Amino acid sequence: MATKSSRKSKAASSRKPKASAGDAAEPAAAAKKKSGGTDARAATSAEKPKTKRKPRASGKAAGGTSARMLPRAFLVELAEAIRDAVLPLVRSGRGREVVGSAASGDSTFQLDAVAEKALLTFLRNAKLPVAYYSEDAGYTTFTNTQPENLLIVDPVDGSRAAKCGFESCCVSVVSTRVIERPRLCDVDNACVMEIIHPRAFYAERGKGTRILTDGKTRKPKLSTNTDLELMSWSMSVPARPAELVFGTAGKLIDISSLKGGFFACNSTAYSLTRLVNNQLDATVDIANRYLRDIYDAVEDQFVNAGRGAVLGMAPYDVAGALLIAQEAGCVVTDAYGRDLGEVLLLDSTVANQQSLVAAANAELHGKLMEFFDLRVKQFEHLLNRRSQLHKD
Repeated sequence: MATKSSRKSKAASSRKPKASAGDAAEPAAAAKKKSGGTDARAATSAEKPKTKRKPRASGKAAGGTSARMLPRAFLVELAEAIRDAVLPLVRSGRGREVVGSAASGDSTFQLDAVAEKALLTFLRNAKLPVAYYSEDAGYTTFTNTQPENLLIVDPVDGSRAAKCGFESCCVSVVSTRVIERPRLCDVDNACVMEIIHPRAFYAERGKGTRILTDGKTRKPKLSTNTDLELMSWSMSVPARPAELVFGTAGKLIDISSLKGGFFACNSTAYSLTRLVNNQLDATVDIANRYLRDIYDAVEDQFVNAGRGAVLGMAPYDVAGALLIAQEAGCVVTDAYGRDLGEVLLLDSTVANQQSLVAAANAELHGKLMEFFDLRVKQFEHLLNRRSQLHKD
């Protein structure tokens, strides 16, 4: 097992979140960038294949700027292009090879590389004044003119499920304007498309959410359940210390797993959209609260779980599904009960990783907050005592 000092050298890009006066810690926007992080990368000069059609932007962007919002058709077509590229790999169980690491330190699989290539090809063919940001490529633009819109794309959210042929994987496409330091509340519209099934979720800020299936559009349907014993819910677990997160949630899992249902999930976007179509009542990712509250006491656990890097929910993981869930009427906050709107959209450093508590209705969200707030504080007290004993 690596020593603490060697593990820290592997995760040199990790930075302790800054604590505020209260229980929460505010995201540190000025945190050091990770090696291979979000710097702009020039597009290659590869030959541009012919495109079927060139989508056009239309509509006024939120905030009254001169940029015109990208239309729903553009976001859906982009998501479809990525889905069509990776679906054969998902169905056949291919594309499992680890081919590199993303800027965050997360593993990149072969199917991720295929999805990224499909994304680049689509945007080259579109020839629109857009820039885009993705986990693997960072910030990129293909136009000689000033970009007007910014796409935040997670080509495969739930790569581990995708490489195993499970359905809990999707494509997330988010659009905002090219502005300085965009936040989650600056997102104009978003599309999250399932990879296994022909279903997509689309939302436009202030205009609600729609579910698109086989050319038909329907409104969301949310659960009205408020009973924890009957609750069907998921928790994000990749690279989160299992002893910590399952220890915190264990009692709630015991309460709900028989008459309701508990699911460990690898895709935050997929889980949030399950609330929108009434498959789940809630979804939770509370790990980051420990990093913000008692970083020194839990750092080693996170570094070990992330195999040398502190991994968690980055803004691009949740940006599209967050808008979709909120426009559908879900209640979504971080693990302190705070709104996520002011979170910087393009900052994927450790200091800007987030927590999540989302529910289909306010009463259930309140019960979840009460449960996890108490349990986290209890665990933090025990972990602090254990850490102090080791120092002594």
